[in-house]
Amino acid sequence: MRECELLCESIQRFAPPHIPHYIFVNDEDYDLFRANPRLNGSEIRRKGEVLPWYMFRFPMRILGHHYHLSPFTIPVREWIIQQICKLGVFDVLPDDIDTVMHVDSECVFLRPFDEDSVSRIRPDGGRDWVLYKRIWEDEPSHDEYMSVARRLLPIPADNKIDGYTYMAQPTIMVKENVRDMLRHISASSLSGDWRLKLSNTYRFSEFYLYCLYSEYALNMRNHYLTDTRLLPVMHIARFGDTAGLAHSIREKMSEYPYLGVCLQKGNRNEATSLTHDQIHDTVTSLF
Repeated sequence: MRECELLCESIQRFAPPHIPHYIFVNDEDYDLFRANPRLNGSEIRRKGEVLPWYMFRFPMRILGHHYHLSPFTIPVREWIIQQICKLGVFDVLPDDIDTVMHVDSECVFLRPFDEDSVSRIRPDGGRDWVLYKRIWEDEPSHDEYMSVARRLLPIPADNKIDGYTYMAQPTIMVKENVRDMLRHISASSLSGDWRLKLSNTYRFSEFYLYCLYSEYALNMRNHYLTDTRLLPVMHIARFGDTAGLAHSIREKMSEYPYLGVCLQKGNRNEATSLTHDQIHDTVTSLF
C-alpha cells in the first residue's frame, strides 16, 4: 500500500490530467484502497473483474504463497494472477482506451511525461509506442519464459532470439495487439479461454509474451524498439542512508532523460536499512 501511495503521488504530480490511472487490487482489498485518501486521483478496480467467476482466492498462504483455486486449473499463484489481469484489462476498461502503460507499485515518476514521452507519430497520424528489448545478461527464469512463449505463440523456433530480454518498467500494451495475441492463445486451448490456458501454465512472463508476439508475429505493429529502460531499476536494499539514496537517484536521472526509477526489492519481505517514510521523504524531495 505504501509503495502504491508514493507511485500515485508521483503520477498526480507528473502525469497530465487527461491520462487516467487505474489500480487493480485483490477483491478483498478493494474497500481498503477505495478508502485511502492518498489514492483519490486513481480509480480502484477489482482483479476479479478480469478473472473467471469460478476462480477464488484461497484466504490462507500455502508455503508462503497466495493461490487462486478453481475446478479447471492448477492452483494459481498470485504472481500469475497479476499477469493475467494485466493482459485482460482491456476487457473491463472503457472502450476508448486503446493503450495501457503497465507500472508496478515499486516505481516512481520524477519527470513530467505524456504520450509524446513514450511514443512517436506515424505518417498516417497514428502512434507507435516504445517497446523495450535488450541483450540478456542475467535474469531469473529467462529460458523458461522463452520456452513458454515458443509453445504458445507463432514466433521463431531457433535460438537466435534467446539472447534478449523484454522485462522492463513500464511496459506499454496496445489493445489491438493484445487481443490478437489472446485470440491465438485461446485457439490453442481446449476450453477456448486464454485465461484458463495461462492459469494452467506454471510460469510465464506477460511482458515476454506480448513483446515477442508484437515483434515477431505482428512485425512491430504499433511499436518501435528501444534498449533503454524508461524507469531504471535501483535495488533499495543496497542503500544504508537517505543521502546515498538521494545521490544515486540524482546521478541516475542525470545519465539519460529517464521518467523516474523503479525502487525494487528482491523480496517484498526483505529487510532494508531505510524505512518507507525515509524513502518517501527522500524521493519527494527530488520532485
